[in-house]
Amino acid sequence: EEGIDVTVWQLSRKIELGGDEKDEFGLKSTAVTVKMHRRGDLYVQAVLNFSLRGGYISKAIGRHRADKTALEPLSLYDILEVKAGCSGYDQTKLPTSSKSKAKKSQNDNKQSSLFLTIKASPTPEASFRSYIFKFKSRGARNDVLSGLRSILADMQINEGVSISHIQDNTAEEEAEQVMVPLSEVHNAINREREAYDRLLLLLLQGHEDLKEKEDELMDVGKKLDTVVKESVDKDRVQANDSKLIMQLSKKLETLLMDNEDLRDQNDRLNSRLVSVECEKMNLMG
Repeated sequence: EEGIDVTVWQLSRKIELGGDEKDEFGLKSTAVTVKMHRRGDLYVQAVLNFSLRGGYISKAIGRHRADKTALEPLSLYDILEVKAGCSGYDQTKLPTSSKSKAKKSQNDNKQSSLFLTIKASPTPEASFRSYIFKFKSRGARNDVLSGLRSILADMQINEGVSISHIQDNTAEEEAEQVMVPLSEVHNAINREREAYDRLLLLLLQGHEDLKEKEDELMDVGKKLDTVVKESVDKDRVQANDSKLIMQLSKKLETLLMDNEDLRDQNDRLNSRLVSVECEKMNLMG
């Protein structure tokens, strides 16, 4: 199998000397190919491999270099939980490998329906580990989500501690030779089948609920973006209005000062004119 192409972030939460927790990303927005590799017949021996993807030019000319491992393989035995979305971290704040693409990445990471989170068992160095995958479509995300959960369920039932099983009482039954009517067996099978159908319907409804909630979150996110954009536009208009008001106030203050100067000049001219008229009258008298 060729695996599936995703963008991955690897988050580890480490405890520092003072007891404070610090989040560190082993991978930041890295394009990889995830593929499950089975090392034996059991699922507990299988691992998820992370290989760096080649560039567009390499794909165009058909040149495939040797797969370069981006991370250490993740054993299926170490997977604790598989959840839809970016669990435990805000997807809009996920870091990028390049500072120039940080703003663009924030806009691209707003759709939580494209994300999947795998929580792994802790290590001596990290008290918390998670692998955050971003897919190209929601359908691909849902397929991987269902597939991984199905594999983990099979591993738990067939290779781990069984949650429920039928007790083997063959020796006791042979000793007692209990005869059970066939109708009772059919009734028990029908009851189990009804319980299975009920559980299947509940799972299908849960899948539809997840899809509806993700759609609602996307709609709310779009509305929030619209409101934020309108708020930014209003703030910009208000800032421009405030700037214009300040400019007009300064202009008005300048005009008032000029008006006062003109009044003073006018008063001085009037006084001068009165003085000249008085001198003329004195000379004529």
